Amino acid sequence: MKRFTIKGPNKAIKGEVNISGAKNSCLPLMAASILFKNKITLRNVPFVKDVHTMKDLLVSLGARVDFSISKKMMTITNNKNHKLVVPYNLVSTMRAGVLTMGPLLARYPKKKIKVALGGGCALGVRDTNWHLSGFKSLGATNSLEKGYVNISSKQGLKGGKYKFPKVSVTGTSNLIMASIFAKGIHFIKNISIEPEVLDLINFLNMSGAKIKFLGKRSIKITGVNELVNGTHSIIGDRIEAFSYLCVGAITRGKIKTNNINPNQLSSEISVLKKIGYKIEAKNNSIKIYPGAKLKPINIKTGPFPNFATDNMPMILAVLTTISGKSQIEETIFSNRFMAAPELNRMGAKINIKKNKATIIGQKKLYSADCISSDLRTTFSIILGAIAAKGSSTISRVYHGLRGYYNLEQKLKKIGIKINSNNNG
Repeated sequence: MKRFTIKGPNKAIKGEVNISGAKNSCLPLMAASILFKNKITLRNVPFVKDVHTMKDLLVSLGARVDFSISKKMMTITNNKNHKLVVPYNLVSTMRAGVLTMGPLLARYPKKKIKVALGGGCALGVRDTNWHLSGFKSLGATNSLEKGYVNISSKQGLKGGKYKFPKVSVTGTSNLIMASIFAKGIHFIKNISIEPEVLDLINFLNMSGAKIKFLGKRSIKITGVNELVNGTHSIIGDRIEAFSYLCVGAITRGKIKTNNINPNQLSSEISVLKKIGYKIEAKNNSIKIYPGAKLKPINIKTGPFPNFATDNMPMILAVLTTISGKSQIEETIFSNRFMAAPELNRMGAKINIKKNKATIIGQKKLYSADCISSDLRTTFSIILGAIAAKGSSTISRVYHGLRGYYNLEQKLKKIGIKINSNNNG
């Protein structure tokens, strides 16, 4: 198992980072390939661990997947009938496996689809009930058997209405894909408007689907007969971009992130500015500069356009070095503060009560041996180690490699003293 060793403190880091395509956009786009009779081509693909897992999942269902890592390109061909069982051994390592439910149901509505439950990060309850309720609004029934959800619709799928009780990113993507071929019109309210969901909608519409916005969080989908081919370039990864901006923030350095739309990080940029950092945002890049006086802040996470829950562990690490008392309220996941105990072992002062963290900024952090427990926690601990005095080791970094492409190389390129070995 790979582990990182980071020597700190790294101060006033300078450099540029080329941001990869968004993993959270790539995975639903890959799942959407099931809807197509021939093939889709994706560009700006981030070849992280989760993308390889989704490839294995699609191949197990009968797809052909061709990669060109040097060209950041992928072609997925689905011109054969699919197997209709999504196996546990693949879904268990990656939450996004449930995204195959919607497209399989759309393409084979009258057959029985079996999808294993579970997988991904240890962030608390991630319920698929809303996905299933959404499918029910199209006329599909479901039952649970030996850890697998069985879904089918004897009469075929028909348009209706559904309102999500709470904004759900994967739920929205799944239900949109399930609705593409339904007879008539399907209305969906209270959808996620995360950039990654909009990326999926844009791709489907460009490929022949009929999805129309009726308001900020409401859409109508008019069923079409088929989708044949599609081509799409994946948006830049806003979570990766913010992670590297936080390297600039915690080292009081100057970091520029390229290939990212600043509008997708408007809340996060606002938070960095309120703390006192200087931000220069252009069409396709964001640069952070150190501010003269940095001050604590109160933050509340929420669905886009609010501060992203995925970005919260990184700002948590930054705030451990900002003098004064900061607070973070987490509204999406119950276990999102898993970096806190590890950062506290470095001398941070973070107190967690239910869904709130109180952070008392410290002048110095000190090295420690740490264990990563999920994707974003990995980067949060890395940030702590970057700022800490001494040599820190971080075990189980495979969690981070699920979502950050060339993580070690990108950190080295901007001057972070990081090395890896396979003993951890």
